[in-house]
Formats: sequence, C-alpha cells, structure tokens
Amino acid sequence: MDGQRRERVRGGYPGHESRAGSLGGYSVLEMSVVAAIAGVMLSLAAWGFADYSARSGAQRAALVFAQDLKLARSAAVRGQEPVVIRFDEEAGWYQIVTGEPETELARRRFFEDADVSLQGIDLLFEGDSVVFSTRGVAELGGSPESYGEARFLSGSARFRVRFNGTGTARVDELDEVY
Repeated sequence: MDGQRRERVRGGYPGHESRAGSLGGYSVLEMSVVAAIAGVMLSLAAWGFADYSARSGAQRAALVFAQDLKLARSAAVRGQEPVVIRFDEEAGWYQIVTGEPETELARRRFFEDADVSLQGIDLLFEGDSVVFSTRGVAELGGSPESYGEARFLSGSARFRVRFNGTGTARVDELDEVY
C-alpha cells in the first residue's frame, strides 16, 4: 500500500505509463487541432472587425458631413456672409470657408492618412461646392424641392447624406452598389 501511495504522490498511477509525444497531458495531434480551430476563429474575427471598421468609417464620414452642413449654415447666418463647402472628390477632402479673405472653418480628409479612411466619395449635385447665403439657404438646382446628395463608400458599406437648401440632412445606409 505504501508503494502505491508513493507512486501517486510522484504524479503517476499504478500501471500508467507516460505517453510519448505528449505535452502536459495532451498529444501533439490534440494541440494541433486546437491551434487550427483557434486560427480559424481568429481569421473570422479579423474579417468581421474589418467589415465593422469599414462600415463605421463610412457612417462616421456621412454623419460628420451632415453636422458640417449645420455648421456652415449657422456660420453664414451668424457672420452675415456666405459660407462655402468646397469639395475635391478626387483628392478626397472638403473644406468649409467663409469671408474675404477666406477663413477656413473646417477641413475634412477622407483617403490615405485622413480623418476617416474611405474608398470613395460621390457628390450628386451640380458643381463642387455648396454655398449658404447670409439667410442660411443653399441653392441646390433651382427649385425648393431640390436635394443635394453625397455618398460615402468604405469596403462594402455605403452611406448617403441627402440634404435640402437649409442644410437639414438625413443619413441612410444604401444596400445597392452605386
């Protein structure tokens, strides 16, 4: 009896032999299966995070633009001078300027080394700028029912900002490819 008790204290059981190729009680095959499953789970998580990151970037760009429309309108009314939101779609930025000489109120960059990383910006209104008058109204195609539209693309995420002449904006997620 004392012999068996001594064997258990040393970590073994009577009649139990150590397995070759085992790591802490697990075989190399078991460890390989666990590592493979962990790798698959990590790659799925990384893919999901990349999609989330792209989606949140496009949404954030759209929301910032909607807020900047309000900023431009209020600055025009408050300062009693026109305020311009000027776009450069190819370079991926826009700026909000007022007065003569021009004073920059804000600048937003969207492509490489930018505030928000996007793959594309598409403006669906005439010209490359929106001008708010001293009354806080922007001319968007001549009729009071006219809307301006800007789309922001990042990965598979697409967000649209529709806005009227008073800068009131609505942000929507688009399902279709544009």
